[in-house]
This record gives sequence, structure tokens and C-alpha cells, in this order.
Amino acid sequence: MEILQILILIFVIFAFSRLMLRFREKSISRQELIFWSTVWTMVLVVSLIPNITSWISIPLGIGRGIDVIVYLSIVILFYLIFRLYVKSEQTNQELTILVRSMAKDNSFSNIDRDEKIKNDKHDWNNR
Repeated sequence: MEILQILILIFVIFAFSRLMLRFREKSISRQELIFWSTVWTMVLVVSLIPNITSWISIPLGIGRGIDVIVYLSIVILFYLIFRLYVKSEQTNQELTILVRSMAKDNSFSNIDRDEKIKNDKHDWNNR
């Protein structure tokens, strides 16, 4: 076993431990657990059996095994960026609704406060 393979093995074990911790904390869903487990398992398999990429690339008509990894990585990264974008937009919309609601509630409380100040001034002037 090469040094790089040992380092990747250690990193994948660490990644799995973080993954399981997040799942137990309910920070990630079951689908996310399955997705990331698959990704880290694939990383481990490719690092331990590097020729497997050639077995995959030949039927796909891709010249080198490393090219398959690069292509798949790009596709996965674009997908993850898309998910982050959608989540960000959803959060922005929820935040906008929340801020509008708070501003609306606060404007009524300011009106009530202004009325109370006027009444207090009126009471002090009448004493």
C-alpha cells in the first residue's frame, strides 16, 4: 500500500466519522448520508484499486481512467452548486418574508408607542 493510499484511507475514515456524527445530530438527512457515504466509498475504492477507473472508462469510450474521475467530479460539483443556489434562494425568500412581517409588527408597535408618548405629554401638561 502506497503512502497516498494510506493518507486517503485515514481521511475517508475521518470523513465517515464526521458524516455519522452529523447524521446522529440530525444535521443531515438520510438521503444526504447515503449520498456522501457513496461518494466517500467511491473515493476509497478508486484509491485502493486505481485500475478500476480504466475498467469504467473503456466501455464509455473515454481514453484514460483519470478523465472519468474528472468528468464525474465536475458533474457532481455542478449539481452541488445548483443545490446550494436553490437553498440560498429559498433562504432569501424566507428571510424577506420574516423581515417584512417583523417590520409590519414593529410599525404598529411604534404607532402605539408614539400614541403613548403623546398621551403622557398631554397628562404632564395638564398637571
